[in-house]
Amino acid sequence: MTKEEDVLAALDKPRAIYSLQQLLDPSNKSTDALQDLLMRMRAAGKVKFDIKSGKWSKA
Repeated sequence: MTKEEDVLAALDKPRAIYSLQQLLDPSNKSTDALQDLLMRMRAAGKVKFDIKSGKWSKA
């Protein structure tokens, strides 16, 4: 299970979801849980998504 603190630590620079998955949980093949966590964090204002580059970053 990926935690918000781990995601924020991995976002030292803007990253795509696949590269985040490789840093946080490379054994998991599905990005669904990470995507769900990122969407909740975005709603809370902790991270943001750049639609043009397709990368997540700290808010």
